[in-house]
Parts: sequence; C-alpha cells; structure tokens
Amino acid sequence: MIRKPAALSAIAVLAMASVPALASDFQDLDALDVAVAASMGAEIGEPGGARAPVDRRLKLKACPEFPTVSGPVLGAAVVRCQSVGWSIRVPLLLESGTQGSSVTAASEREQRDAVTRGQAVRLTVEGNGYSLSRTMIADRSGRVGDMISVRADRRSKPILARVTGVGEVTVPSDR
Repeated sequence: MIRKPAALSAIAVLAMASVPALASDFQDLDALDVAVAASMGAEIGEPGGARAPVDRRLKLKACPEFPTVSGPVLGAAVVRCQSVGWSIRVPLLLESGTQGSSVTAASEREQRDAVTRGQAVRLTVEGNGYSLSRTMIADRSGRVGDMISVRADRRSKPILARVTGVGEVTVPSDR
C-alpha cells in the first residue's frame, strides 16, 4: 500500500515537470516585444517603435541564447536567432517626415514621379503584426498616392498597387 502513493506522487512530479518543458519549446513572444522596444528606443505604437506586438500565432523554436535585434532595415526591425536559424521582421511605425521641412521642398517632391516605368520597386503587404515585401517591376510611372500596376516579370499577371514613396508601393488593405 505504501508503494501506490509513492508511485502516484512520482508520476505527479514527472507530469508537473513536463508541463514547463512543453511551454518552453516555443520562444517567449513578450520577450521579443521587449527586446524590439529596447533596441529601437520606442514602445509599441510610438514613432520609431513596433507598429504592433509580434504576431501571437507564431510558434518559434525557443532560442537557447537571447535573440539579436537589428535595424531598422526596410522599415522593420529584424529579430534573429542564429543558433536555431529563425528570423522575423517586425514592422516599425516610422515618422512620416520632419516638421522642419519647407513647403516648397514637399511640393517639389510631390510633383516628381516617385516610380518610373520599368523601375524595380518594393511591393509591401502589411497586416496586423506582419509585413511581407517583394521586388516587382512598375508597368508605368506614378507619383506618391497614384495607383499603378506592377508585376513580378513581363509574363506575370499585373497587380494594382498604390505608390507610397520613391521606389515603394503597397497593396491597399481593408482595415
């Protein structure tokens, strides 16, 4: 009779010990949010900080050392774990411009084409907590705010995108 409770308590200890082990199989995403905020010097939602928290649907293998944060690179912070081999991009809320710029300089930029026909452009698709980008070719020239068609190569189907900056376009979203 004494062996039964001892065996049950040993099973209970093993079961409780395995629960944290299962939880630690994945990277703590809250820690990644803190690391991005510390590296960028701004909290989530503040200019210079992450646009949104790291997508909670991500199931990243736990990094044995602390992941590195670099950037901004193409409007995002790059969080990387070299030893495991994963990296993610966290979109940043970049400032739209400086307040000290003159009105004539802003109007001059608007009058120039931000994208010219045949130019390689960066197409960005953004959602809540993620950002995907790909290089495309512009079918025609356009200014910031214009809708133009872009395609991956000459034979591919065109995609309608809005010009957001010099050499940059985005697919309109339904937010």
